[in-house]
Amino acid sequence: MPQILLLIFLSAALISGVIYYFQNRPYKRGGHFNAAHTPHRTVNRDLGDWGEYLTYRTLSELPGDKKFLFNCYVPKGNGTFTEVDLIMLHTSGIYVFESKNYSGWIFGSEPERQWTQSFRSGRNVRFYNPLMQNANHVKHLRRFLPGLVPETFYSVVVFGDRCELRKITQTSSRHLLVKRDRLLQAIEPYLQWQLLYPASVEALYQHLLPQTQLTEAQKQAHIRRVSDIAEHRVCPYCGSAMVVRTARKTGQQFYGCSKYPACSYTAND
Repeated sequence: MPQILLLIFLSAALISGVIYYFQNRPYKRGGHFNAAHTPHRTVNRDLGDWGEYLTYRTLSELPGDKKFLFNCYVPKGNGTFTEVDLIMLHTSGIYVFESKNYSGWIFGSEPERQWTQSFRSGRNVRFYNPLMQNANHVKHLRRFLPGLVPETFYSVVVFGDRCELRKITQTSSRHLLVKRDRLLQAIEPYLQWQLLYPASVEALYQHLLPQTQLTEAQKQAHIRRVSDIAEHRVCPYCGSAMVVRTARKTGQQFYGCSKYPACSYTAND
């Protein structure tokens, strides 16, 4: 019996090794590994990284001169950064992607700060409005790349195929909001325009590339700041401390920026 179990174990290990080899080999030859330098095993185990990779793999099929940047830390002008999941530089423009590899049902509208992820079990999870999140990315990227007209930039929010978008309301045409299986169809109408020359695409890529190569200390500082924002300790808009306030009419407590009225950001617990 021990010999049979050993044989089963060795067979399973061999099959697993063969599968990994044939998955890893083409991955290492692709642009994602060359740009992100993230091993296939790591990407495959992280839902967020895997979603970004699948988005890149879909976009790589698009025609034209293009360059990709992953996890680009764009300066905000106050010594901090905003991290962009994926940027595609194309002759038709600069596409800024926010990737959400979520499951469940997604509810939200463009003006709402918080959207809802709902599961069959009845559990609901609130998350920051990805349209607002990506609008912030585009804003800082535009400041970092002066001289380009606003029409050069496209905000694209991509949800994974495991979720279902329910009652999503957009009040403007400033963003593309799609599931990954419809991404190519959503972008194709814009590819006919040539807003950048191939040489400009290369120059922008070289200008942004250092922002993907921050030191580990800088990345950890960014992670701590994101954590402070998530825990309502720091205002995401001006960087000031958040304080607990009480609504006069309802008595309900909420978090508000300590710089109010200069900054009116608020958040619920």
